[in-house]
Amino acid sequence: MAIHAATALSRATGITIPLSPAASSPLRNTTLVPPTAPDWGLALGISAAGFAARAFTCNAASLKSVRRFVRETVNGWGLAPLADDMTTVVGELAANAIRHALGGAGDADTKAWLGMVRTGGAVVCAVVDPSPAAPSRRCPDHLTETGRGLLIVDALTSQWGYCAPDPHGKTVWARIATPSP
Repeated sequence: MAIHAATALSRATGITIPLSPAASSPLRNTTLVPPTAPDWGLALGISAAGFAARAFTCNAASLKSVRRFVRETVNGWGLAPLADDMTTVVGELAANAIRHALGGAGDADTKAWLGMVRTGGAVVCAVVDPSPAAPSRRCPDHLTETGRGLLIVDALTSQWGYCAPDPHGKTVWARIATPSP
């Protein structure tokens, strides 16, 4: 699932994220210190202060907890003007994961993951869930109570998408531009 998150962040930020150390062999080095992997986190501007993640399940309090986490994180980053939109977007993506990926999993301990990164002029969130089913936008009837989640995500974000699903699941990501200083 880490591959999905890295791919989602690459697509959202336009920065290629290497997933493994450089191909050079430590035996070819002239020193006894093995080479270190490139720090793609620094290349993205990710630090402990600019990255946040948490797992969530399908239990009743999980969605409320995710929303509180997002609001506290965004406010902690000094981006209070984004708090409402980011909380709504992540709430919709997490609700979709709970309803379509975790709800039918049969195991109350099955988890999905939320990752958020503050990078450049945006905040990018990614929700990783165990369902290989791609997200699909609906055109619900005016009286229908559900089916508007991705329409809301589309309206509130500068960009969103998902990584091609595989048997282990998918990642749905969204990017909200930060206000200009």
